[in-house]
Amino acid sequence: MNRITVVDPLKQQLGGLAEPVEVVDEKGRRLGHFVPTLATTASDACPYTTEELQRMHSEEGGRALPEICKSLEGGSTDRSPVWAVEP
Repeated sequence: MNRITVVDPLKQQLGGLAEPVEVVDEKGRRLGHFVPTLATTASDACPYTTEELQRMHSEEGGRALPEICKSLEGGSTDRSPVWAVEP
């Protein structure tokens, strides 16, 4: 990826952003888009705790992918859920 060094005052304008913006010239012509680091770091974080991930990984049940595909294509009358929720 290429890199452009930004200096003040544009540096200050871009530095305060938390969401993506369209960058235009003085005539309104689009130059591109700027996605600030703040806009990507929060949404990139995993929404699950380590304990939740471990629990999900250890869960049993469900159906194999070929079995699911077959039922979606109409080759099976099995309509059981892909996973079961325990009380």
